[in-house]
Amino acid sequence: MRSIEDYILIKRIQDGDPAAFEALARKYYQNIYSFCVRRCNGDTALAADLTQETFLKLVEHIRCYRPTGKFINFLLTIAVNTCNNNYKKKSFELVEGDTLARIPDQNDIERMVLRRETALTVQQAINRLPDIHKEVVILRFYHHRKLREIAAMTGVSLPTAKSRLKQGLVKLKRYLDEEDLES
Repeated sequence: MRSIEDYILIKRIQDGDPAAFEALARKYYQNIYSFCVRRCNGDTALAADLTQETFLKLVEHIRCYRPTGKFINFLLTIAVNTCNNNYKKKSFELVEGDTLARIPDQNDIERMVLRRETALTVQQAINRLPDIHKEVVILRFYHHRKLREIAAMTGVSLPTAKSRLKQGLVKLKRYLDEEDLES
């Protein structure tokens, strides 16, 4: 159902309907922004810029899109490449990741604080990962992409994507174990 809706919107965009692009952008903006925030170590201003750039690139390449898979995978591929190109241009400072912790309001303040600290600790550990591992971990666990999809998005073979995920998780575990020892 969702892919048919996307196909109709894309066809309307290709035919020059600006309202269709607005609807498509509204539908996927938060998903792409969320990826960019995590990929940019919590830098929300940079993530907003990269999200906008992703949608600008979508406008440039929408005529090339062929509905051979899920549209979100096509859009996430553009976001991955946009983030990677930006990282190639300059190096980034580590930004506190507490803006990433989305914790529902609860009466139990103690549990809320513990969850926030855990989310922050995990995000800081993810921030330490090399970019090739970070993007695979983010796509797999925050965007629930299959390894086959991640391989296509990042332009690597399936075994390479599996290897990067495994190496990233090993490093992530090591970083979290180090944090436990320091506590």
